Amino acid sequence: MFWTRLIGEIAGTVPQAALALCLTASTVPAASSPYAPGSIAPRPDQATLDRALTKFYGQWKSVYLREGCGEGRVLVRTDGDGKPTYGGSAETTITVSEAHGYGMLATVMMADFDDDAHRLFDGMVRFFHDHPARSDPGLMAWNQVADCTDAGEDVRGTSSATDGDLDIAYAMLLAERRWGNDGTFHYGAEARHMLAAILAHEVGQPGNILLIGDWAKTGDGATYAATTRSSDFMQSHFAAFAERTGDRRWLDLRDAIYGVMATVGEKYSPRTGLMPDFLIGLPDQPKPAPSGFLEGDYDGAYSWNAARYPWRVGLDFLLTGDERAHKALRPLNAWARQTTEGRPERFADTYRLNGKPAPDAGHDQMAFISMLTVSAMIDSENQDWLDALWAAMESRPIAEEDYFGNTLKLMAMIAVTGHWARP
Repeated sequence: MFWTRLIGEIAGTVPQAALALCLTASTVPAASSPYAPGSIAPRPDQATLDRALTKFYGQWKSVYLREGCGEGRVLVRTDGDGKPTYGGSAETTITVSEAHGYGMLATVMMADFDDDAHRLFDGMVRFFHDHPARSDPGLMAWNQVADCTDAGEDVRGTSSATDGDLDIAYAMLLAERRWGNDGTFHYGAEARHMLAAILAHEVGQPGNILLIGDWAKTGDGATYAATTRSSDFMQSHFAAFAERTGDRRWLDLRDAIYGVMATVGEKYSPRTGLMPDFLIGLPDQPKPAPSGFLEGDYDGAYSWNAARYPWRVGLDFLLTGDERAHKALRPLNAWARQTTEGRPERFADTYRLNGKPAPDAGHDQMAFISMLTVSAMIDSENQDWLDALWAAMESRPIAEEDYFGNTLKLMAMIAVTGHWARP
C-alpha cells in the first residue's frame, strides 16, 4: 500500500527557531510512524515534512531528471549538476542503471505530489528498453555515455549492476499497483521478466549469493563469483518479490543475506554494526574484501558503497518489521550516536569496521547522513538522533552536493516522511 497524506500547497521549510525547539524538546513524545510497530518519525508535523520533501523533489527533478536520448525518453542525468560521475564509470557518463532505478522509484512514489509522474515513469521505461544488458534484455546495461550509447567494455558498460536492476523491478511492481497494466506498458509483466533475469544472472548458486552484476558469474568475472556488496542488501525488495510472485527463492536469498550479516557483524564489527563495501568468501566464510579488491583501498571498509546499507536494511524493518533488521542496525545506530556525540556533521565517509575513521576520511557527506536517517527510525531511543539527522539533511542546499548525495537524500526523504511504498 501507499502511505500517503494530502498536503496543501508547497511552502518553505520549517523556521530554524521552531526546528531548534523540536530538537531540544526531549520530553515531546516520538512522532507517529506509518511503518512497523516500534518505528518512529522526526518530530516536525506531517505537513512540514511533506513540504520539505516536495520542495526538494522539485529541485532534484530540475537538476537531474531530463528528457532526451530519443522521443519520449527520460533519464537521470548524473552529470546534470555539471559534476563528474564517479564509481568507475566512463569519462563521458550521463547516467548509470543505479541512477535509473532511483529515478523510477522516485517518480512512482511521488505520484501523489507530481501530476507528471506517470508520463515521466513511462519515459524511463522506454530508456530502460533501449539499453538492455548483453546477457539478458530483462537487465539494464550499467553505463550510458554522452552520445546516448552504452559505454565500452573497458568499464563493463553493457554488463548489468545488480542494485539498479533490483530497484527498477521494484519500481515496476509499484507502478502496477499505482497505475495498473492497461496503459502503454504492462508493468507486471515487465517486473516478472526482470525478476526471472535477476535470478538467472545476478544470483549465484549454490549458496544464494547476491552477485554484484551479471559479469561476476562467469568468464573473467568469475573471480568475483563469491562476492557481494552490502549496498545491495534489499531485503524489503525480496520480501515483496516473493509476495508478488510466490517464488520461494526470494525468501531463501533474504535469509542467506541475513545470515551473512550476522556472521560478519559478530566476527568483525560487534561493537559498531558496520558492514564493508564488499564481502568475499560467500557462501560459507563471508568476510570483508581485502584492500584493492575491486574499487580501491577501502573495499573492506564502511565507505561509499556501504553508506547505503543502513537505508536498505532499515527499510526492511520499517516495511516488514523483521527483527533481524532491528538487531543488525541497533548497534550501528548506538555507535553512530556515540562517535559523533549526536552531531551528524561529524560522521566520516570511511570507517574501518572497528569504528576507526580512515586517515584521509572526509566528514559531513550527505550520502552518509541521509542513509543514517532511515536507520534511526527503527527505535524510539534514536529520537533525538533522528531529529538531528533530519535537520542536517533537510537544510543542506542542493548545490552543495553531487548526484549521489542529492539522490540518496531524496530516497531518504521519501522514506522518512512516510511515503515509501510496498507493492
